[in-house]
Amino acid sequence: MDISSTFLSSMKNPADLRTLGICSAKWLIALIVWQAHPYLGFAGKFLLGIVQCVWSFYVMTMVHNAMHCDVFRHPVVESVWRVMLSATAGVPVEAYRPTHNLNHHVYTQHGDHLDTKQMKYKWHLLNLILFFPTVFPAIQKLESEYISREMRKCSKTFFLFVLQVLAAHGTTGTLLYLDWQRALCCWIIPYIFGADAIVTMNVLQHDGTEDIVLGEHKGPNMNVNSARNFTGPVINWFTCNNGYHAIHHMYSNMHWSQYPEMHAKVIAPHNDPSLDEPDILRFLWRTYFWPGTLPAYRQEKTE
Repeated sequence: MDISSTFLSSMKNPADLRTLGICSAKWLIALIVWQAHPYLGFAGKFLLGIVQCVWSFYVMTMVHNAMHCDVFRHPVVESVWRVMLSATAGVPVEAYRPTHNLNHHVYTQHGDHLDTKQMKYKWHLLNLILFFPTVFPAIQKLESEYISREMRKCSKTFFLFVLQVLAAHGTTGTLLYLDWQRALCCWIIPYIFGADAIVTMNVLQHDGTEDIVLGEHKGPNMNVNSARNFTGPVINWFTCNNGYHAIHHMYSNMHWSQYPEMHAKVIAPHNDPSLDEPDILRFLWRTYFWPGTLPAYRQEKTE
């Protein structure tokens, strides 16, 4: 058996070669921009900064996927992968579990830390751009409480988290030591954007949708209108089908490669067609920029 066959057989699903490729590409892009940075003008730095910010968001969707479905069969290899993913993303991926898996998925739009109803600005764009700073303290609180519990238990999760912290912040620290200005432009700002974007996606995916019934947050009885889906091919290729959000909530441990087919079979025949958006950029533009009108469901809740 050759090396490539052995590697593929170690993976739970070979479709995750795309996951590995997207993460590897972040390092390649960062290296190119790092080397080119001293020679670029403002326009070049700005344009490449946008590329890095968007790519950082793509990698954060890989973090999301990692908390739902393992990439590798062997637990040790999977643990090594998550440490490497933490270094790539800039954040310990294990910290995603208490806020996402154990909270958002269970209490979607029912007062969970990501409940979009807590945003009450009359200018709808502010509800989008201020979402992350608004919910960040609650995210930190949930993460701290979870890690504290795991530390008291001396669990595998805690020690894996420690390794991930060392990998994530060690990478950032090393880059700052080498050149703090380049580190800021080529690594830290894109990381902040990626973290903001993955959290703010909750606004796009859940604001204005129907509520779930508590206790029926997953499985066939889940309300299919409790999430908005972005079905465009580009966003779903680069985020490994994170646009298919309703089917993800319904079967969160299903591999992402199955989402388009299962969306077509289980969600699309029964949900409100307006919740299937073919173009995320057009949705962003008309909802938050032009005309950017405050939706009717929000008009009685604003301050």
